[in-house]
Amino acid sequence: MSARTVSTAGAEGTAPPRPRRSALARFARDRQAVLGFAVIAVVVAVSVLAPWLAPHDPNAADAESVLAPAGSAGHLLGTDEQGRDVLSRLVYGGRTALVVSVASVTAALVAGTAVGLFAAFAGRRASGALMRLVDLMFAFPVILVALSLAAVVRPGAWVLAGTVVFGAVPYVARIVFAEARVEREKDYVEAARSLGASEAALVCTEVLPNLASSVVIYGTSLVGVNIVFTASLSALGLGVQPPDADWGRMISEGAKVLVTGSPGVATFPAAAVLLVSLAFNWLGDGLRDVLNP
Repeated sequence: MSARTVSTAGAEGTAPPRPRRSALARFARDRQAVLGFAVIAVVVAVSVLAPWLAPHDPNAADAESVLAPAGSAGHLLGTDEQGRDVLSRLVYGGRTALVVSVASVTAALVAGTAVGLFAAFAGRRASGALMRLVDLMFAFPVILVALSLAAVVRPGAWVLAGTVVFGAVPYVARIVFAEARVEREKDYVEAARSLGASEAALVCTEVLPNLASSVVIYGTSLVGVNIVFTASLSALGLGVQPPDADWGRMISEGAKVLVTGSPGVATFPAAAVLLVSLAFNWLGDGLRDVLNP
């Protein structure tokens, strides 16, 4: 074997793995993250296909089947105090939980990232004034925001979304502001600035791509937190209104009959909230290990 062959074989044998394959391999080895992704995929699929998968109309009441236990004929998870099928309402309730949480967190990520980046690259006075405003948002109780929105517009999905955005923006802005201040002092930013790049170009083409992974990771976990939070607001009557199905309202209504021998009315939606929230947190942990190894 010639020296050239040995050299080529050695180079090929020590070639580093492709970054994409390496990232996917790390994610695949994280069983918890894979489980979280699988749970989210199933819940999304079931929510999208709700009109075809739900065995009954979620709002159809049946006076002859009130509080039927789980496993009853025609009602796999039983019925509630109005005779409505719990499984059908659980399937349709997932739509509200996912759409409101994902959409509101996405809006909060966009707004918070914009605020954090602007504050990091603005002048000292503008930056200070903007971050003091963020501190005021931290101090303002989000439940008062929900009550105020409910007083202006009737309780519903918009109240949940607006409350989540208001509560999440300062957290995202603080994280992005801190990381952007670190990034702006690094050599690659100074090099781009010395080549004549404008501040807007530095933010959009240099700093933002390096912060994207942190924002995505935080946003994924934030969805899980806000699924629980929006369910809590709905349980207080500030979310989706009857007769539409919503996990939080199902828990609130089920709590009234919890001690009468019908625990499934409240425990099934509560278990759904817990499982989906954990799944998003597991997925966020897995993405952190993949994107920031």
